[in-house]
Amino acid sequence: MGAILAVFFSFFFAIVSARMVGVIGASNNPVSGMTIATLLVIASVYKAMGATGVDGMHVVLLAVGIVCVAIAVGGGVAQSLKATFVLGGTPNKVQHGMFASLAVASVVGGATVLLLNSAYGIGTEQVTAPQATLMKLIVEGIMTAQLPWTLVIIGIMIAIFCALAGLPILPVALGLYLPLSLNTAIFFGGLIRKLVENKFKKNQADLDTAVERGTLIASGLVAGDALTGIIIGAFAALNIKINFLSEVIPNENVKNFVSLAIFILLGFWLYNYSSRFKRETKNA
Repeated sequence: MGAILAVFFSFFFAIVSARMVGVIGASNNPVSGMTIATLLVIASVYKAMGATGVDGMHVVLLAVGIVCVAIAVGGGVAQSLKATFVLGGTPNKVQHGMFASLAVASVVGGATVLLLNSAYGIGTEQVTAPQATLMKLIVEGIMTAQLPWTLVIIGIMIAIFCALAGLPILPVALGLYLPLSLNTAIFFGGLIRKLVENKFKKNQADLDTAVERGTLIASGLVAGDALTGIIIGAFAALNIKINFLSEVIPNENVKNFVSLAIFILLGFWLYNYSSRFKRETKNA
């Protein structure tokens, strides 16, 4: 039953993912939403079949994981093929590259999860894993018939309010369940974006260029942060201490101020990098 449901939802949701990414872009790929919908249905089916123990939860999460990967891959393939079409490339070679990249990513992704779990433990303060915690809450709630409906109803009401008020629902929802440490960086990134928009609000062409430059460097920062976290996790798993600067600044308050200063400097640099081309054009 789990295999049948996994194939069924993968077929339809991969199409939805590819369609939305093809029209808008990979940033609009609703992986989390469709994965949660799949989890609700498959968990309910297994609950009705009497598989309510830990083994049943494992099967449900395995089937949902397959669907989640299919949704993500569907959107990724659509984005790659769309870009290839715009550039005039060959879809056949892109498909071969996608097969190779998925094979590598399957091994590296699984190894990364095992590494982080070994170094810190998934769900701890170092690796909060909010989406995984949400999935755990849903599957346990359905299987044990103790789903926190109060929280579900509150979420529905907040979504209705956002729709009536004309607010984007997705950012509000992310702000509700993501840790404050992640939301803070996203918030300040939005402020920098707003400052750039105000600077070039009278010139749409320059605004598009500035936003593109800022988006590219911000994407690189996100990828760099993820890679750095994996490297630090590898050192932690091997019990190799790399915090050699902790003895230079022993006071915790001073450490926090130094980190804040570096963060502010990074924000100024990101703003200048995004809008620097304007000054270069004038000099030319």
